[in-house]
Amino acid sequence: MAFKTIEAQAEFQNLIGGRELLLSTKTFAVPSPFYPDFLTKVPDSNLFDVTTAVSKAKGAVGECARLSFERREEILQNASRGLKFSSFDKEYVVKMMGMPLASVERHLQEAALVLKEVPQVVRERIGVAHGRIARHPVKGRDLFKFLEPVQGFVYVVTPGNDARVVAHVASWLVTVGLPGIFKVSKNDMLISQKVLRALIDAGYPANGLQLLCWDTAKPDSHVLNFSLVDASRVVWAFGSTDTVDNLLRYEEKHIGGQTIKLDHFSDKIVLRHISGRSAAVVDSGVDLNKATDLTLESAFDWPIGCNSLKAVFDASGQHEEFMAKLKERAEKLAKHTGDPLKEGTRVGYVDDKTLAFVSKRMHELKKLGLLSVQTGQELSHIQSTPFLFSTHDVHSEFLANELSIYLLTVKKSSSFEKAVEEMNETAGQYKRLAASVFSEDETKILRTQLHAHHVKRMRHTTELDVIFHEGQDYLHKLTEPQVHRVQYR
Repeated sequence: MAFKTIEAQAEFQNLIGGRELLLSTKTFAVPSPFYPDFLTKVPDSNLFDVTTAVSKAKGAVGECARLSFERREEILQNASRGLKFSSFDKEYVVKMMGMPLASVERHLQEAALVLKEVPQVVRERIGVAHGRIARHPVKGRDLFKFLEPVQGFVYVVTPGNDARVVAHVASWLVTVGLPGIFKVSKNDMLISQKVLRALIDAGYPANGLQLLCWDTAKPDSHVLNFSLVDASRVVWAFGSTDTVDNLLRYEEKHIGGQTIKLDHFSDKIVLRHISGRSAAVVDSGVDLNKATDLTLESAFDWPIGCNSLKAVFDASGQHEEFMAKLKERAEKLAKHTGDPLKEGTRVGYVDDKTLAFVSKRMHELKKLGLLSVQTGQELSHIQSTPFLFSTHDVHSEFLANELSIYLLTVKKSSSFEKAVEEMNETAGQYKRLAASVFSEDETKILRTQLHAHHVKRMRHTTELDVIFHEGQDYLHKLTEPQVHRVQYR
């Protein structure tokens, strides 16, 4: 049963000081990339909106930090319980992101769960004393370390392809006791507002969580970004290095006939989310049925995520059997390709430019004998059945790139060591987000150097780690230590 089509367009304002507010009074239209009849209107903020939000965020620094850890944890728990998503909310996400309804429902559940999970992990990993995050760094010594929030607010720029991301970031800000200003995607206004509103309603300071949006296509929009970066203490950004540096970091100024390049990140704490391209290595002697399950679920359950599995280096010694299993499962999944709003659909819509690129390169490389298409076909400009490629070309872009589409590429490797070497080589300059190693030999894995931030043994690449991402320790990036000497009797 499909949801009824939303007839009325959705219109949004900024969230400033706990109120829906748009000081610029201007909006711009954002149509669904996949459903032409669905249109939203989102804020086109100006410098007045930005300076007002900055003033309120700065004023909330002390108020957020003074809340005890127990109170902040209670706020996150209450917000998690109170965060409910309606049919309208789910349909909005499907229409703006193209993901199947079942995937959207699962990820919205995760958005609610992460709110209460983060403070629990911090309590268990570090500890809490006197209402603050604290621990004895060395047992038996007269030292006690508190982790205090950094002084200032966090400027967060989030992507439009993850309905969980604002909940994930906000859970860390509240857990630590920091204010944040979120510049959210034009495609993610509804869920972002709902998450921040739930936290404010649960008791977090209204000035502590604010949401802005504007038309980034305008030639002068970078001025707003630079204003927020300059005013913040921490910048938390998602996107490629080029994208983030162009929008948030570097600015060229022409002074006295000279061009000066300003670095707005020079005195900032920066949390970056830039890498994806998760991959897997299959060792010999592994259970192929389990490896097939983990591979296909990591690749196709949520293909637009940065943690989605994109490449497999197969050293199983059973390549033909492994490929046959993958092909059989991919062909079964293809039967569930269709309208993402319909229950039972597992393969939804994707970005038209990405699909066009994949289709073009697929045909070119196939003619050159560099790529074999096991299964998959383009159904429309925004949809295909799952693509399963195999290649012997270690330089294939399909082994190296993160393409937000239902796509998996497999390369046969002569040995486990060779598979690791090829996985590392194709990762390029930046580490992969995750590498799943399908092997029963734990010692071999622990001794292996993999060019990835996360190494997962017989596990999905798509399993999230709420503490670390791309090698970053959120807690220690967002806090400053304060060491106490404790007198023992």
